[in-house]
Amino acid sequence: MTTTAPPLVVPLVQEHRLTIRSYLPAQDAQSARLQAVTCLLAFAWSGPCGLAVQTVDQLVRNASKFGQCSGGNIGLRVGLTDVDDLLIDVTDHNPEFDSFDDAVAGRVGQGLWHVTQYGAAVSWYPHKHGKTVRAVMGGAHS
Repeated sequence: MTTTAPPLVVPLVQEHRLTIRSYLPAQDAQSARLQAVTCLLAFAWSGPCGLAVQTVDQLVRNASKFGQCSGGNIGLRVGLTDVDDLLIDVTDHNPEFDSFDDAVAGRVGQGLWHVTQYGAAVSWYPHKHGKTVRAVMGGAHS
């Protein structure tokens, strides 16, 4: 199992923290997509917004399926850095991610592999309430 160190503090110039009530993966992902579009419009991010929304969809769908969130909440944080990178954090209740490397490589599932194909750098870190999966995408000015 590969874990990443706790994330460096990333200075954000804009940020939205959202909570998604988890019911079913498809519903959770749809709710997250709608909220992500609103954030991206507010940020006027210069990057590929469609791919960013797909990234949010995949990460929230994974949290809903594997993050022990059924009937609970999934955390979604969307932020913009001063160099126009988009930061997407999705937090669930399961502190484990034994197959992270295999998931990113596409050997287990396809969600995280797709996220990397969208151009995101993906990492994760455990914490006392579960784990956070982070995707960072560069904007047109990065």
